[in-house]
Amino acid sequence: MKKTYKQMLEEIERLKKQAEEVRQREVDEVIARIKVAIAFYGLTEEDLGFRKKPEKAPTPPPPAPAKKKRRSRYTERPLAGPVRQARR
Repeated sequence: MKKTYKQMLEEIERLKKQAEEVRQREVDEVIARIKVAIAFYGLTEEDLGFRKKPEKAPTPPPPAPAKKKRRSRYTERPLAGPVRQARR
């Protein structure tokens, strides 16, 4: 006998519940094994990467280089106005 659409949906829901129960049971087992290993090896949160070791204060980035001023090729005085790109 073929299953109806409704029967298939009911089976899917039943399997989803069953899968969630199996998943939760496996998660509980994994957590228990992890706790045993942590206790055996004396691991800390830092060892596991959950807390970072205190670091020195970060150094500030270096200041940006100052823009080069254009100078007249005939005098030592800077040119007036904005700097333009040279044409090629």
